[in-house]
Parts: sequence; structure tokens; C-alpha cells
Amino acid sequence: MPLNYSKWDNLELSDDSDIEEHPNVDKKSMIRWKQRDMHEKREARKLQIAKLKSELELNSVLRPRIESIKKGVSEKGLAHYRSVQRRIKETPSDEKPNTGSPNQPTYDMMISQLLQDVYRESAWIVEGSKIDKDGKVLDKNGGAITETSGQPDWSSEMNLPEAKQKGLEIALEERLDWHVKELNKRDVVVKAEIEKEEKVQSKKITSEGIHDGWSQSSVTKSKPSPLDDKPKIPKKKETTETIEVLNPKAAERELSAASAETEDVEEFGPLTPSAKAFANIPLGAFEKSFAFIQKDSSVLTEATHDSLLAEAFDAERRGDKGLAQRCVHQSLLVNYCRQLGRDGVGLFFQKMISRNPKSLEMFMQDFNQTYTRIARRTVEMIAEEEAAGEREQIQLVAEDPSVEIGFNLPDGPPPADLRLEGEGTEDMDIEQVKLFLQHKWDIFQAFPESLRNALKTEKLDEVNKVLGKMKVADAEKVVELMQEGGMLSFSERGVRDMTQGQS
Repeated sequence: MPLNYSKWDNLELSDDSDIEEHPNVDKKSMIRWKQRDMHEKREARKLQIAKLKSELELNSVLRPRIESIKKGVSEKGLAHYRSVQRRIKETPSDEKPNTGSPNQPTYDMMISQLLQDVYRESAWIVEGSKIDKDGKVLDKNGGAITETSGQPDWSSEMNLPEAKQKGLEIALEERLDWHVKELNKRDVVVKAEIEKEEKVQSKKITSEGIHDGWSQSSVTKSKPSPLDDKPKIPKKKETTETIEVLNPKAAERELSAASAETEDVEEFGPLTPSAKAFANIPLGAFEKSFAFIQKDSSVLTEATHDSLLAEAFDAERRGDKGLAQRCVHQSLLVNYCRQLGRDGVGLFFQKMISRNPKSLEMFMQDFNQTYTRIARRTVEMIAEEEAAGEREQIQLVAEDPSVEIGFNLPDGPPPADLRLEGEGTEDMDIEQVKLFLQHKWDIFQAFPESLRNALKTEKLDEVNKVLGKMKVADAEKVVELMQEGGMLSFSERGVRDMTQGQS
């Protein structure tokens, strides 16, 4: 059979045999310039592809947020639009695209600017402004409406005339819908550009595209891999009868899940800072988990796996089901990576990121089974402890039975234009007050969701129920933080933390 050499036609090499040098330039310099030009064009194409893909990712985040605001305006009117603007202004999120730029605006900043522009344009539409064929709102001179155009005086009022408000709500919904359609159009253009650039990129075979099959590993070779300490089942000297199964991995997973249901939960070490960060990755965010492991493979240890499961028990006990589920999810990822070994980690995440149906179904089945067992076992353990009268609790009890304990909760972070009024505020430092209020808000936000919900009821019984489910040390720390943040109001003799067995 004749050999096919055509696949090497696209190989891009730095060959100097076909370079025609200028009479006044030596051949070595021409070769270097040719090589540099080749590499610069290649890098520019890679940067362009990365930029276009990041634009698609940004649009995928902004689009559902705009659609949600549009739906809210359709259902609740102008009040919803203003509430979103107020929320972004008072409690903005620091979430932003991962571009690495120090001046990268957050998603909330982008949405805030869009809402301002849409409100201005909609107000002028109510005043009779025209919209050109490209969808831009025009002023009386035919130019596009911009920030310098200002907005009608009536649109700045809180209580708008009924006729104006109705027209404004319709215009807001239409302009938001236009922006969503523009994002969709832009996505089509960007995807076409990416396809075009990748097609040009794939025309030439470069050294970057040459790999030796599956010999590459995502684990750093400069230091020992945590996967190298994968525990091996010790061999017993005595002869034992074994049953051969078709899927030994499934049996191992069952054994791992069943270990979470043991009668006595072993004490494991606390989560390391890396493990804590790993546990905060959202459920199903396999891309982020893979990127984290590539940067820090120290989480792929048996100790991390065990500590994540132990933290899942503690979180479930505190009522923080979100953290419990994340710990279970990430512990399973660690377990899978350790079972598959270094050469299988990349392939495993490739299937999970691409949402391979069978792989995803198997993983989610393991996740649901493990979390369900932890949740059920936690309930059983609490019931057993309470029945035996061995469980200690922290409860808030006033020294004086006639004194009622109250709660002074923060509404949010301190406003930028904070003002101090009333007697005794003359000598207070406003910056110190802001720092205290911010610290108080940060403490409250760091509490588990179940505790925050109980505090919001401002009922002592509800708060004590949550504290009673916590470990004594955790509950004591919570009470200290509540006092530090000034969230408790009580008599001069104070509040006593009663550690007692509850039957």
C-alpha cells in the first residue's frame, strides 16, 4: 500500500531554504525576521480567539440578567426597575470577568450603566424621540442619545404622572428586549469569527499541536503528585474467598458512600486554606474545579477527601446545606481523581465539562446517594444524642427573667452618604462609625443561612433552635461575634451562655 505523505503538507517549520534575502540584508537577519513575524502572527491569532471567547462568556452572563430585569418590568412595572438599580447601588457584587485587568469593571457596574442608558433612552422615547433603522434613539437634531443629552425633567421624579409612567414601562421593556437581541446578533458574529480564526490556525501544523498521544499529564512534574500516595488495599496472608464483579469501580464507590453512614464519625483535621477554597466552588462548575486542581494539586489527598466529608457532616448539622452539598461534591471529585490516577484526571474532567450524559449521570447518582446518607445520618445522630441527654447546647438566656433579649440586625453595608444626627453624635468619627457598620454587616453575612433567617425573625426561640443544633464551640463563637457586632440588646447584667445537656 502506498504511503500518504500529504498530511505533512501543512507542517509549518522555520525553514531557511526558501527565504529570499534582500541584497542589502544578510540572510541570518532575514531568517530571524521571518521567524519573528511567523510567531507574532500566531500569537496575535491566539489572543484574538481568546478575546472573542471571553466576549461570548461575558454575554452569556449578562443576557439572563437583562432578561430577568425585562421580565420583572413586565410583571411589576417601574418599581422593579428602580429596585434593581437601588440594589446595585447599595449592595453591589464584586463578581467580574476573569480578565486579570486591574480596571476590569464588575458585572453589576456594566448592568448599572446599561440601566441608566436604557432609562434615559426610554424617557426620550416617551417624549417622542425617533428610533433609527439600527435601533438607536435619536435626539431632535438626529444624533444618538448619549449621557450628554441628559433626560426629561419629569423622569427624575419619584412619583411620575400615570400616563408618563405607563409609557415609560413599555419603552423600558422594548429597549431591554432590543439589547438582548443585539447580544444574540453579536454572538452569531463572534462565533463566526472564532470559527474563521480557528480554521486559519488549523491550516498549519505547529510544534504546539504535536503531542505524544495521552502521555501528557496535568499534574506538575516538579513535585510529587498527591495521587502517588493512592492507598493500596493490603494483601492478607490468609486465604479468603472473593467474588468477582463486572464493575469493581462501582463497588468501591458504594463502599466510599457507605463509609459516610458509620455509627461513629471519626475526627479529621480541619480543612486547609486550599481545601476551603476548593469547597467553595459551586456545584457542577467542573471547569473551575479542573482549573483549581491544575494550579494546586495539594487537594488531591486522602486527608482532604476525609476532611471534606467531615465538614459536610458539620455543615449539615449547622443547617448550612449549601456548604454540605459542595463538600460532598468536591470530595467525590477528589475520590474520582485518586481512583483514576494522574493519567485519567484530564480525561475525566474532559467528559464532565463536555457534559457526557453517562459520566454525568453516574457522578450525580454518587453525589445524591452520598449526600442523602449524610443528611439522614445527621438527623439520626442528633436524635440519638438528644434521646441520650448527652448533647450539650449553647442557649441565650437572660439573667433577669423580666428582661427580654432583642436583636439589632444590620440592614446592609453603610451608605456612602452616612450622616450622624441626634444628641451625642457631635464627637463621633464618621469614618470609624462606617468601619463598625461595615464590620457588623460582614459578620452577619458570614453567619450560616439558617442562623441569618432565624435572626431575621427576631424571635429568641428560633435563634436558640439554630444554636442548639451547632457544636458548642461553634455556637460560642457565633454568640461572641453577635456581641462584637452589637447585634444583641439585653439588660446591664447581660446574657449568660448556658452549656447544658438537653434531654
